[in-house]
Amino acid sequence: MNDLSNELKALLEKSGFRDMIVEPLEDSEWCSITTSSIDVCGDNVVIYARRTDGMIELSDLGVTYFNIDDEYKYIIEVECKIWPLLYDLGKRTDIHTVVSSRPKDFYYAFTRMDWALSNINNIAAYLLEEEDSNEKDE
Repeated sequence: MNDLSNELKALLEKSGFRDMIVEPLEDSEWCSITTSSIDVCGDNVVIYARRTDGMIELSDLGVTYFNIDDEYKYIIEVECKIWPLLYDLGKRTDIHTVVSSRPKDFYYAFTRMDWALSNINNIAAYLLEEEDSNEKDE
């Protein structure tokens, strides 16, 4: 197991997250953290982490963007506009969200990233349910 994987496991445990699965990816730069949150496809939300300049960078690597139907991608844009206000997240790129934190601030950054990704997926799932319900009513 790589050093980052061990560090992430320790940080998660120290933060009270005991049900997370941490695995190094093949490139050995990134690790995946499988959360207990569920995405719009019914799978667990995965947050990816890597070490950069003494910081830990967290990202969804665009998975959330690609899992959501095109007609609901506006949710990501709207949600990301308020992220700095609500979650103090770092930055948003075209297809994925990135936040960096010092190891001592990991709990804060990870919690907000998990919450933000969960919100997007919950909103998208709700809209899909509404759409399916409306189609059945017709």
